[in-house]
Formats: sequence, C-alpha cells, structure tokens
Amino acid sequence: MGQQKYTGWRKPESTGLIPGLSVTTSVLAVLAAAIVVGLWFFGNAPIAALTVLVVSVLCIAPTMIRVRGSSAGDLVAAWVHTLPIRRREAHIVKTGLFSHIPGGRSQLPGFALPLVLKNCWDPDTGSDVAAILNLVYNTITVELWVRAHGQDTLPQAIIDGRVAGWGEFLRVLGEHGDVAAAVVVSDIRPETGAFHAVEIDNRHSSLAPEFAAEILDARTEDLASETLRTTQRIAITFRYSSGAFNDGAASVSRRLPELRQAAARAGLEADWATSAEVIAEVHAAFNPAAAPLIDEHMARHRDTGMSWADAGPSYHDDQPRYYLHDSGRSMTYRAYDYPVQPVDEMSLAKILRPNHRAPYKRVALIYRPYRPSDARRMVDADYRDAFAAVQRRNRGLVDARQQMRYDDLAATREDLAEGHGLADVGMLITITVGLEQNGRDAAQMVDDTGLSSSLKFAPCYTDQASMFLVALGIGVFPDMTETQGGVTDALAS
Repeated sequence: MGQQKYTGWRKPESTGLIPGLSVTTSVLAVLAAAIVVGLWFFGNAPIAALTVLVVSVLCIAPTMIRVRGSSAGDLVAAWVHTLPIRRREAHIVKTGLFSHIPGGRSQLPGFALPLVLKNCWDPDTGSDVAAILNLVYNTITVELWVRAHGQDTLPQAIIDGRVAGWGEFLRVLGEHGDVAAAVVVSDIRPETGAFHAVEIDNRHSSLAPEFAAEILDARTEDLASETLRTTQRIAITFRYSSGAFNDGAASVSRRLPELRQAAARAGLEADWATSAEVIAEVHAAFNPAAAPLIDEHMARHRDTGMSWADAGPSYHDDQPRYYLHDSGRSMTYRAYDYPVQPVDEMSLAKILRPNHRAPYKRVALIYRPYRPSDARRMVDADYRDAFAAVQRRNRGLVDARQQMRYDDLAATREDLAEGHGLADVGMLITITVGLEQNGRDAAQMVDDTGLSSSLKFAPCYTDQASMFLVALGIGVFPDMTETQGGVTDALAS
C-alpha cells in the first residue's frame, strides 16, 4: 500500500475585477480611473487629473508588489502604524539588568502583557495543571506535553489513521468556539544527560563492580555530547468570559479529558504540564546555558525552585534581524509560501528532524480554529468570489488557477457540511546560537530544509522578540485583539 496523499494548504484570497488586486482595491482603482477621465475630458483640469492619477498609482501599486508573501503596501502601513510605538519603546518592556523601567526582575518581555501563571484542575488525574492567564485579553493557556511514537515500523494504514486522528483533534478543538489557538511546538536542543545521570545514580549499587560503573558513567557523558533531544508540546489557548478566573479555569478543566482522549486517538501519549515544567521550559529557552542545571533539578526534584517571575531573561535586546537574550542569539523565521500540491505525512520530516547545523531549533505550527459559524460564512464568501472569477473569460478561456481554487472551495464546503472544521495555520522556526556566533549556517539550514518541503521562509524583520514569544507557545500572539471579550465575540475572518 502506497503513501496516502493529502491536499496542500490554501491561502485565502479575494479576486477583484483587476488581476492582482482585491475586490476593494479594484473598486478604488475603477473609481480613480473614472475621476481621472472626468477631470481630464469633462472638467478640463489636466493637472488635477494627473495629480489624482499619481496619487492613485502610489497608493494602489504597492498592493500588487509582493515581498516574501506580504504586499509592499501592508509592510509600509505596518511600519507607519508602529512608528510612534517604536519611538516610545512601548512595544517592548525591558525589566532586566538594563531596564528602562525600574523595579523589574526577569519577567517576560515583548508585548507588555501581564501573564500570570496559575493552576487549573485535571479531572482525570486530580492533579494541578499549569494555566497561563492573560489578564488583558481573557485567555487561559494550558500545555499538553506529548510523546509521539516512531512510525518506521508501522503499517501505512495505522499511519493514515493517526493522521486522520490529528484532523479529529483539530476538529474537537474548534467545535465549541472557545479555543483561540493551538501552537504545536517541537523543541530541539542538545541532550544534557541529566535525566539519564540521575536514573543511573538511583540505580547505582555500591556492590557493583567498578568497571561496570565506569562504563555507565562514560555512556552518560557520550549521550550528553553526541545527541540532540526533541520535546514536543501542544499549547492550547482558551477564551473565557470577563468573569472571575475560577469560572474560566473550571470551563477549561472540563475540556481537558476530551482533548487528551482526542490526542490519544492521534497516536500521542500526552500529559498536562505542571507549573514547574512550564517555568523550566521557558527559562531554558531564554537561557540555554542554564539547561544542564535546569534538567538536573527537574530530574532530581521535579522542580527548579524558580517562580514565574524568574522565567524570563535577565537581559535582552531586540534587533531588526535577531534577538539577544541571556546566553543566546535567536533568529525567528516565518513561513510565507506553502505547498499547494498534494503532500504525504513526511512532508515536514526534514524541518522537524534534529540537525547539528542548528542544535537549538524550535518549530511552531500555529493553528487558529474558526468557530463553525465563522468558518461557514468565510468559505461561502470565498466560494462566491471564486465562482465569479471562473465566469470571467480571457479570450474565451477560463483561468486554470481560478478553476482549481473554485474546485477546492467546493470540496471545502462539502467537508464543512459533513462536520469537519476549518483553521488558519502558520509556521515559525526559531534557531538559537551563541552570542558570539552569527548563525549563518543555521539560517542556511532553514532555507535548505524548507525548500525540500515546498516551504519558503523569511526573517521576521523588526518582530524578532515578539515572534520569539509566539513560538514559545505561552499564549502570546501577534493579533491578540482577535481573542478579546470572551466567548461571545465574533472571530475576525
């Protein structure tokens, strides 16, 4: 039996009257052209007509120019919009050793959002689950730590079933409309050997031969110096009403068993993260040099002794092309081009696989599930737009790309009618090197592995610190206003 093929990603688009422009921009272009003609021929005002023409071209033309997946107009508008914020340095809060705001410690920087670490309750085990509370946007983020099994020896039918199970997991996430996002994080870093060393110490016997003890100690050192460790987790961000945290936490707790079972159907052995595990993971990301000590404390005591206020960096500096923090220089890249051709379950294998060219690598897949009503409304609007596009003829022929888009949307409408869900998806890759390294080889690795998966990546210029936080999976997103107001607001399409 051959590998199952799955359809590729589809980018939302709006096809206007003019190729390359959206409906709104096309209407503006037609109105501008009508004004120019009216001024020139009927108003006898050629100078005014030329002025309107030049202004229209300067405003509309940048929307047709694409720079690594984003229009030049969007980039310019974003730069102008954030200029006052950047001048006030309000986009980042420096609370470390070189703080602009006195009294800070190692609190999380980036969005100036008050993130609080609390606990909710897992009905299955009766244990506490770490809950990252965003006091401004009323969200609660919990982390599901997963242990995926290898598939090298599995029959293709089981692999296909697990892929279908993952689709079911995403459907369960979005069916109630209370999940704002899910971030699947694959974190790769050098193996410290701390957990292995503690296990060996616990099993060590004073009666064992000295030669056997030396072999075990040597094996532990080799493990720490020669291998890379992969940890995987799913950070799920829930919306909750503007009421008390306890009400929101109770609502989240009721969803935890269902989500764990859905993950199990996708072949994922999962446990909810504790507060100590979340603090250790976040601090190790900001301070990679402390990872061996953190691992040793977690292996021996299941706790580091740190609080949430200590999880952030003691020093950081946000630069346009990279982000400096405690003991590392990180560069975050965003995927802007995705495969449109059918793919198999191995399409992201090279991106997720450990690579010694980038020993510190974090891959984050960001899913934003639509509420069922919002999904239906958005797909219907895209379907009508695609239908209108295929009706237009160019020398009597239909645009093949528009025909393929129409067929794809027709299939999507049928899937929604059968109960499937719809979600936006994005991808971030963060690579971390030493402070003295430039990271060029690691950056080239991102491009090389992306091309093999039909993906293209671009640096997150001027957004390195914020995208670093987004890729961590702690409930921070660049468009957090989308989740404001609790479960009753409509999600922007």
